[in-house]
Amino acid sequence: MKDMLGDELFRKCLHTYMERWHGKHPLPWDFFYTFNDVSGKNLNWFWTNWFFTNNYLDIAIDKADTSSLSVQNVGGFPIPFDLVLNYTDGTTNRIHQTAAVWSVNPQHLNLLLPASGKRLKSLQLDTGIYVDAEPSNNKWNAN
Repeated sequence: MKDMLGDELFRKCLHTYMERWHGKHPLPWDFFYTFNDVSGKNLNWFWTNWFFTNNYLDIAIDKADTSSLSVQNVGGFPIPFDLVLNYTDGTTNRIHQTAAVWSVNPQHLNLLLPASGKRLKSLQLDTGIYVDAEPSNNKWNAN
């Protein structure tokens, strides 16, 4: 959530929640609705998925070419990830995607790869601290 909202807005949401519910008996929904209210965003897609499902962490490359990427959310949890582009000249480009990319379609995502003028060697989905259930399907090599 902090990754999606940014430090300042996350802090504002959290402090407002603490002020509103200090000394009271809040329910999980009070936390969720406070964040929705203060952020001005409907984050129910996130709360429902993380707190009321049996989903798990697993994303996979469905299709890829040198200009686009199709990612499948096999496990269902909306997790952030880095798209790591490796070029034939040895350089790397890392593009961060927050969990918000799953807000429209929680199962599937299409991304256009940035035009760099370099030849793409491979790409990888790096889930960082989130342990992917099947990391072998997070890599693609160009022909």
